Amino acid sequence: MLALIFDSIGVGEWFVLLAVILIVVGPKRLPSTARKFGQYYAKFRRAAESFKRQIMDMDSEFTSSIKEAAAEMESAAADFEREANEALASASMAAEEQASSQYEQASAQEEPKQNGLTEGEGGN
Repeated sequence: MLALIFDSIGVGEWFVLLAVILIVVGPKRLPSTARKFGQYYAKFRRAAESFKRQIMDMDSEFTSSIKEAAAEMESAAADFEREANEALASASMAAEEQASSQYEQASAQEEPKQNGLTEGEGGN
């Protein structure tokens, strides 16, 4: 903040500002006023630094919470995908077993018919 003030005010303006402060405050109270200004400025800097630190801590906590939530979501998605693949494989195996069983039943029913046709044809 002071850098902004120092950059925008020239040397001549500083002399005018100091002369006005000297006239308003007076030469006797100038050292104590300057000391108080320095103390208030130091308090302001500490408060600003503390505020900045708190904001940075909140940001890092928020960021870590987001990362934690993302990791949990990725884990849940991986679990869901694994369970879905297992269920799909299980359903596929059950469907294959059912199809095989139906094929065997159909084949078993076809064999007597074919045997009956063969015997009937031979008898004609």
